[in-house]
Amino acid sequence: MPDHITFAGEVYERLLNEVIKRHPVKTFGYLLSAGNPSEVTDFILFDENIRNSDTWQPEFHSYGYYFAAHHDAGFVATPEEAWRVQKEIWARGLCEVGVLHSHQRHPANFSEIDWDMHRKRFCDLWHLIISMRNPDLPQVRAFAVSDDGVRLLPVRVTGQPGDGTTTATRDAAIRQARLLTRPDRAGRPSLANAGAIMSALWRLRTVTEPETVRDVLADSVFAGSAERFATHIAPLLQPIAAASFEMGTDQAGLRHFYGESPRHRCGLSAFRMLRIPVTSGLFALIDPDNRTPPREDLARPAVNVTWAEAALFALWMGCRLPTEAQWEYCCGAGAPTPWCCGTEDELARYAWYCVNSRDQVQAVATREPNALGLFDMHGNVWEWCQDDYDQHFYGRSPWLNPVNLTNESQKSVRGGAMNALPEMCRTRFRFHEAAGFWATDLGFRLAAPSAC
Repeated sequence: MPDHITFAGEVYERLLNEVIKRHPVKTFGYLLSAGNPSEVTDFILFDENIRNSDTWQPEFHSYGYYFAAHHDAGFVATPEEAWRVQKEIWARGLCEVGVLHSHQRHPANFSEIDWDMHRKRFCDLWHLIISMRNPDLPQVRAFAVSDDGVRLLPVRVTGQPGDGTTTATRDAAIRQARLLTRPDRAGRPSLANAGAIMSALWRLRTVTEPETVRDVLADSVFAGSAERFATHIAPLLQPIAAASFEMGTDQAGLRHFYGESPRHRCGLSAFRMLRIPVTSGLFALIDPDNRTPPREDLARPAVNVTWAEAALFALWMGCRLPTEAQWEYCCGAGAPTPWCCGTEDELARYAWYCVNSRDQVQAVATREPNALGLFDMHGNVWEWCQDDYDQHFYGRSPWLNPVNLTNESQKSVRGGAMNALPEMCRTRFRFHEAAGFWATDLGFRLAAPSAC
C-alpha cells in the first residue's frame, strides 16, 4: 500500500463536483491510475445501486438498526454495470488503485461494515471516503485497509496554492493580536474573525513570553472573562478529581479503528468539565444579533460551530476546550468497557444516537448522566477538543496531562452524534475535522482548571 495519495488538482475538483451533484444519492466508484498506486489520474463512478434488492438487503439489515432505517446506507453495483465499468477502465489504459464511496450522515471514517465489505471485495485497493454531512464542505480521507486494521493516508492535491503562512516577528505578532482582539462596543469578539483571532494568539504565544500574552489578553475583548465565567460557566461545571487511567485501545482490539493505539497509562491533574455540551442559548451570548436560536432550540447543543469559533467562545468565557485525555477520561470514567455503561444494550439510556434520535439533535441532559455526573458524552453531537490530531500521538504521549499542540489544521473530535453508529460513540473512538469545518452534528463543551 502507498504511504500517501496524490491527486492532480483538476481531478480532485472534478471528483468533488460530481459527488456534490449526486448528493444526497450515495456515490460509489473507483480511483484510477496509469500504474502508480499513489497517483490518481482519473476516476469512474457507478450509477445503479441494488443494495435494496432481495439478494442484498438482508445482509445490510443484519448490520443493525441504522442500516435497516436508512435504505441509502450501502452500495452494491449490478454485475452488468460492473462489467461495463471494467471494460471502460481497460479501454482508457488505466487500472484501479482505490475504491471510493460517500457518507451522507457520518464523518469520513471507517465503520465495521465498510471494513468488512472492503476486505471481501477490494483487498488490493486503498479506500477513499467523502463525507457529505455538510454538502458545502465535503471532507475527504484515504485509508490503507487490511485484515490487520486501517491506516490513515495523507491526501495531497497538486496545483493548489499554499496557505500563505508566514513567520511572525515578536512586535508584529503583538500588533496583530491587539488589533484583532480589540473590544467592540458590545464587548464581544467577532465570530467572523474567529480563525484569524485564534491564529494570531497562537503566533503570539510562540514568539513572546507568557507575561506579554497575559497583558494582551487583559487589554482586549477577553478582559471581562472572569465575570462571564462566574455567571454563565462556573454553575455548570463538574469537579473532576485527579486520576490516572488506561487511555486508548490495545492492538488486539483495534480492528478497523485507527489512532487509538498504543494503549497507555495517562495521568490527569484535577480539573472541571462542563456537565453538558454548550447549548444554543449559551452560545448566543457571543453574538445575539445573528446567533440567537428559536426558543425551542435554546436547550439543544450549539452546532455548525468551527473549532476556531468554539475555542474563541471558550477563551471569551474564561476557560478552554477539553484536551483529548480529559475528554476520554470524563466519558468513560476510566472504565475498561467500550462505553460508560457495561454493554451496548444499555447505551440508549445515556446517548442520543442512530437507534433513538430520529435523526435529530436533542435537548441536552435528557439522557442519564454517566458515573461522573456528565451528560451527552456519548452521542447527540460530536465535540471539538483542544488537541491537534495526530494518529501517531499515543506512541509519544507524555504521561501527565498530555495535549498535542502543533498548530495543525486537523483538530480532534470525540463522542459520536445523533446519527452515529454505536461504535462511533465509543469512549476511545478518535476522529478529527479541519479547524474550519462546521456541521449540523458538531458542537463542543468546555473545561476549566480545578477551583482549588
